Amino acid sequence: MINQSRDVAPPPVKPRAALVPGQIFSTTTGASIDPSGGRRGFDFRHYWHSLVEKIWVVALCVVAGLFLGLGYLASTAKLYQGHTVLEVEMEEPSLIETDRASGRGARDFLSSEQALRTIEQNLDNRTLMARVIHVEGLANDGGRAFLGKSVKANAKTTPAPSSPRPGAASSSTASVSDADLVAPAFTPLEEAMGGTLARMVKPVVRRNSRLIDLYVTNYDPVIAQRLAEAVAREYIRSAIERRMGFSQQSLRYLLEEEERLKNNLRKSEHAVAEYKEKTPDALQLGGGAAATGTQTGAGAGTGSARGGLVEDKLQELTSKLTGAKADRMRLEGELKQVEQTGENVEALLAIPSIGSANLVADRRKDVVQLEATVATLSQRYKEKHPKMLAARAALTEARAALKRTVLAQPAVLKSTIEQAHTTEANLTVAAREQEKAALALNKAAIGYQELARQAETDRALYESVLRQIKETNLTKDVKTTPISIVEHSPVPRFPVSPSIPKSIILGLLSGLALGLGFVYVVDILDRSIKTVDQAETTLALPVLSAVPEIRRKDADGEVPTDSKAPAATASYRLMAEAPEGPTAEAFRNLRASLALLGPESERRVFLFTSAVPNEGKSFSSANYALALAQQGYRVLLIDGDLRRPSLHKIFVRTSGEVADEDNSKGVVDCLVGAVDLSSAVRKAETGRFETEASEKATATGGELSVLTGGRRAPNPAELLSGPAFGRLLSEATSLYDRIVIDTAPVLAVSDTLLMTPLVQTVCVVVHAGKTPRNAVQRALGMLTGAGGRPAGVILNRMPRRRGSGYYYYYATHGYGKGAYGGYGSYGGYGGYGGYGYGSYGRHSKNGEGSTEEKS
Repeated sequence: MINQSRDVAPPPVKPRAALVPGQIFSTTTGASIDPSGGRRGFDFRHYWHSLVEKIWVVALCVVAGLFLGLGYLASTAKLYQGHTVLEVEMEEPSLIETDRASGRGARDFLSSEQALRTIEQNLDNRTLMARVIHVEGLANDGGRAFLGKSVKANAKTTPAPSSPRPGAASSSTASVSDADLVAPAFTPLEEAMGGTLARMVKPVVRRNSRLIDLYVTNYDPVIAQRLAEAVAREYIRSAIERRMGFSQQSLRYLLEEEERLKNNLRKSEHAVAEYKEKTPDALQLGGGAAATGTQTGAGAGTGSARGGLVEDKLQELTSKLTGAKADRMRLEGELKQVEQTGENVEALLAIPSIGSANLVADRRKDVVQLEATVATLSQRYKEKHPKMLAARAALTEARAALKRTVLAQPAVLKSTIEQAHTTEANLTVAAREQEKAALALNKAAIGYQELARQAETDRALYESVLRQIKETNLTKDVKTTPISIVEHSPVPRFPVSPSIPKSIILGLLSGLALGLGFVYVVDILDRSIKTVDQAETTLALPVLSAVPEIRRKDADGEVPTDSKAPAATASYRLMAEAPEGPTAEAFRNLRASLALLGPESERRVFLFTSAVPNEGKSFSSANYALALAQQGYRVLLIDGDLRRPSLHKIFVRTSGEVADEDNSKGVVDCLVGAVDLSSAVRKAETGRFETEASEKATATGGELSVLTGGRRAPNPAELLSGPAFGRLLSEATSLYDRIVIDTAPVLAVSDTLLMTPLVQTVCVVVHAGKTPRNAVQRALGMLTGAGGRPAGVILNRMPRRRGSGYYYYYATHGYGKGAYGGYGSYGGYGGYGGYGYGSYGRHSKNGEGSTEEKS
């Protein structure tokens, strides 16, 4: 049995909702505000569904990009590319093998990466390009053929200049005349065209090779091929010309230097000859015949190596003196050993001078022979045999003789040492005398040696210059270069720019990027609330229900034939006229969500409002009242919008009379005391009932009564601020089970804020995809400040689009049609956000859990 308390329960203290990270709780309004607008970072899911909504914009941008690409292909001149391949050798070809440092330096440079980069940079210099224009005669027609203008006409009237055949410059040599060595004078037109050609040339060094790809682009394929060949050929010719010019300059310089060195050599040789005549003894100190200037080659080297006679003799005496000193010191050392040894024959024999003496060697030889004889006889005879006795006697005598000879050697050693002292003294005296003579001659021959060295230096320089003149004169006419053409350019058949696939792909990608960017920017600038997730994140309130957008078949096609209500009201009373549609299912979920927010005594008076007008609050309150009535409650629907009442237009009598706003009795009449509540309310149809349980509940009193706005009030705010409205609610609570109030927008007037403290549950209706977030947040803050914390949000007119319907609400085709136990819309999970008192499918203790509330 439904509890029908006659007292209005005071509004319970509503707890603050848990703040989402990144939100700020206002101490003045109590509202939770998300500064980021419900978006923290890039939400790919939200962006995906926004993209699905506006996919036609992306498709339009892609098509536009395609047409732009095609237009670019049609309007852009085609460019053709000639391609020639050059090879750089490791060293420059030469007819003469050289090991000079200059040759090694050139080889090292050519084999380096810097040489390839230098050649690459020189292949597009403006001077070379102007030379190509001049040689090819491309400036003869004013550059029209070069720039692709009137190519066919110019090809008939302007003959191509004579140029070498393609293979002429393909090797390391090229034909260059003496006239080519003079740099041609270029006209201003040729220089300007050379600058243009430099932008058409692109040399590229191949990685890990010594090849250079030379690309030349032009509007005419024949001109492109011709220019690619000409640039490579003229660069090779210019390199040869530079080398030949350098060789001629070097030859002229060497000839001048040869004449100067020849004169210097003559002067230095003449000076040497004069000095020799004045000082004949100077030849004894060195210089020899080489300094006379009359001999060259090996003879000069021999004379120089021989040295002076005085110097040779001094060196010989010094060497003998050093040897004598060494021998004396050695003999004295051995004598000390003899004195220390005494008469020990074996130790004396170990001394080299004694052991190597002739007499000692002979005696040792005799001893060895006799020992061998004794050993042989001992194998044939016994010890007492006469032969054995004789042999042993001879061996004893030989050993005694050896000892006497060894003991006589120290005296011989002393005599040898005395002779060494005498020889050393004589050599010392001779060396000193020879040294004095050498010093005297050196002072006299200093001038001669200086003249001789100068003459030798002049001769070496003169011979070196003569050798270089011969080499340069031999190679000056050899036209070689380390650069050669290894692949000639064919006539290009297809243009390289613009590329058809690349242009089309870039156009499509540009259009796609533009479309995606446009959708993203529009989505960023859109301040409305579109989805359930966005609403709950932004507003920090649960979404009680998401009401889908009404289609024509929902409003017209499903109206029962026995309904006595005009068709114009069907789009508002969908709970009564179309109970099987998705909209009716959404309001059943709203009914279940509100029923689970708290005990029944605290959820009897409901107030529906919005932030701005035209949000659908009257539509929502009317259908919610119908849903409560269909469940078996006695419901009173009050039109609290005293400025623009609308419920009298929705609920008309079954007899067909139209309610008159000014003449009918309503809320204003009750507030001023003109009529009582029972005489001002009207009965309304509740439509077909949902289940057998609901029919039984209706039989016990389930009905819907409507209290319209009545006549217009000149001062609605003053009427609502007084105690009359509180008494009206108290009386209505005693007569009805549920009170539903439709009020005015919060931001438009202050009427709703005056009613908020007197109700128990506040529901805010938001038009999905239209209402600005900041407007809803301000309205919630004002309601919270007035003492009525909203219980949740109702998202009205949610789009029903295929592909993104799951994101907006869970209702799909077939659910909620023909069976009232469907799963309903997304707003059907009541208690979300901490406002429920149990799981969704749980029955209320007062019997409020119907079949659809178990979803």
